[in-house]
Amino acid sequence: MESRSTLRLAGVATLAGAAIDVAAPFVIYPRLTQPWPHLVYVLIDLLLVIGMLGLRAATAKSTGRLALAGFVLALLGVMLVRTSEARIFGEASYMIASSAWSIGMVLWAVDLLKAKTFRLAAALWIAALAVGLAGLVVKDGGTLAHLAKWTFIGGFAVVGFELLRKR
Repeated sequence: MESRSTLRLAGVATLAGAAIDVAAPFVIYPRLTQPWPHLVYVLIDLLLVIGMLGLRAATAKSTGRLALAGFVLALLGVMLVRTSEARIFGEASYMIASSAWSIGMVLWAVDLLKAKTFRLAAALWIAALAVGLAGLVVKDGGTLAHLAKWTFIGGFAVVGFELLRKR
């Protein structure tokens, strides 16, 4: 398959994952009983990982080791998020896993900014970590946590649109 088509498919997958992630709490999860929401989480993360692979393919030549390290840490974070119910790290397993994912995306974002590519997505991932940390400092698990999540997923939506436009 042509690389342009592959990047476009990655863009579509990323947009689908972002859309499901935004809509699911209002439309999907209220209609499901356990364990079905977990399958939706897996689907969302799979679609976002496809987007991450597309982003890596699109930027590998213009970014360096920091982006690669961020990409690997972010992938590890996704896997840890999906296994966090096993409580590998105790009660803080999800927090550690999601932090690894977010920090990985921020490391990658710094290199994206240096390469002057996907700058809006990079800025959103950095902002998401900042908002999430602010929420921890002020002990706000509600509004700021939601804002951090929407900002994080907004970065993926931007990537989806950019991958669709990529030449």
